[in-house]
Amino acid sequence: MKYLPLLPILSRYPFLKISSHVFTFDVEGELVNHPDALEAAKKIVGHSIDGKVYRDRFVEEAEFFCAGCDENCYDCTEIGRMEKCDLCMRCFESCTLDYPEETVRRFQARAKMSLLTYIASRMIVSAMDDWVRMRYAVNEASYYSEWLKKDAEKNELVLRLVAIDMGVKLDGWNVHISDYVRASSRIRDDRWRLLNRRLRHGFVETSKFEVVRIIEELLRAKLFEKVPVVPQVRSAVEDLTKKASKEAKKFDFDLGDVDLKCLPPCMKEILSELKRGMNIPHTARFAITSFLLNIGMDVDGVIALFKSAPDFDEEKTRYQVEHIAGERGKGSEYISPSCDTMRTYQNCISNCRVTHPLIYYKKCKSKKGKV
Repeated sequence: MKYLPLLPILSRYPFLKISSHVFTFDVEGELVNHPDALEAAKKIVGHSIDGKVYRDRFVEEAEFFCAGCDENCYDCTEIGRMEKCDLCMRCFESCTLDYPEETVRRFQARAKMSLLTYIASRMIVSAMDDWVRMRYAVNEASYYSEWLKKDAEKNELVLRLVAIDMGVKLDGWNVHISDYVRASSRIRDDRWRLLNRRLRHGFVETSKFEVVRIIEELLRAKLFEKVPVVPQVRSAVEDLTKKASKEAKKFDFDLGDVDLKCLPPCMKEILSELKRGMNIPHTARFAITSFLLNIGMDVDGVIALFKSAPDFDEEKTRYQVEHIAGERGKGSEYISPSCDTMRTYQNCISNCRVTHPLIYYKKCKSKKGKV
């Protein structure tokens, strides 16, 4: 059966480009013929709006792979290693595994439905606000990452296939420096800074599960990109837009006595990204949290700002905000980062001719007080 080993893999990872080897179809016609796929896509996006992951999908857990197979369908030195695989997929095309016809049809149907659902969900969020698309990207990347961790424990070749398809060059489990920088630049954690890693022959030393994290980050960026939209998803977009509008009202910002007009450009930009539901880096979260606390905003008010974040967790957010406010730990309130620190972490967007965001705010308030 052609491509039989790929079918369960594609049902779990429908975002893979190698799906084009297996399926070619007219998306508009297929969505009309398979309303279940469109309905599943609608549920995926609906759950994303709520900050959740929809898990009842067309997934096939059985797995096949050419490594260890005795059929010898195709002569390729990369079978069983895949480090230099060019994704020609001729090894899978020549598969001669003999499985019951009913089982094969089930594998085909689930892989196709998974792919259609993925395409439809991408189209739906592409027609919606940025914050919806970001929540979708974060939640879906996390969902696929969970599957990758499971596969990495049982069948490392599946992880290698996904990595190659995502354009990640591997040497063992080490990642090429260009791909590492592409992913780690979005991860605000000192452990991921390049200067804290060993580099050999152009490859950064990473572990198997760090490769999963790199793929998750690259996939998040991919899923945030817009794709063309077909008329068949318009009804779903209209329904979900109403749902999104109700959800958006939950995180309308109330800054209390804070003078929004006196906020420095960097803090306005961070607040704008929060408003759009963007997944802002840890350094920006610390900056806006400490800044707002420093100018008199209360803990609950700051926590409310983060409700629009795609990965919002109220318990964790409260702990972090209270810690910065000095209500936990040593009891000392943190001072917001200086302009030099904001520039270091690429959170500075304008030359305000001050040395600290708090100075900018106080100068503005002082001028307004004299008017």
